[in-house]
Amino acid sequence: MVETGALEGVCPAHGLTTLYYIVRKLATKQDAEAAMDRVLDHFRIGNLDAAGWREARSLPTDDFEDATVATVAKASGSDFIITRDVGDFDRSPIPAISPADFLVKLTAEP
Repeated sequence: MVETGALEGVCPAHGLTTLYYIVRKLATKQDAEAAMDRVLDHFRIGNLDAAGWREARSLPTDDFEDATVATVAKASGSDFIITRDVGDFDRSPIPAISPADFLVKLTAEP
């Protein structure tokens, strides 16, 4: 749906390095670059300035990466954080929803 423009997706900038690392570890450099290009072609990349990084540090969570995801979501005006680890975002300023629940919600809305 992001690829067709039906939804706007936001990927935190630090997510690109994670994506590259995981794909490169399991496949080729070309595969990793292709995965990155797909995200770059279709998603808005969410970045934080110094104030955003400080805000992420102040969130009540032990996982700094999750805090940065939540802060990017807030800064970008996202409605949801779509994640398999919903519980990690229980105190996030932006609600988290599982991919399955998001699809149910999406199909239920007019």
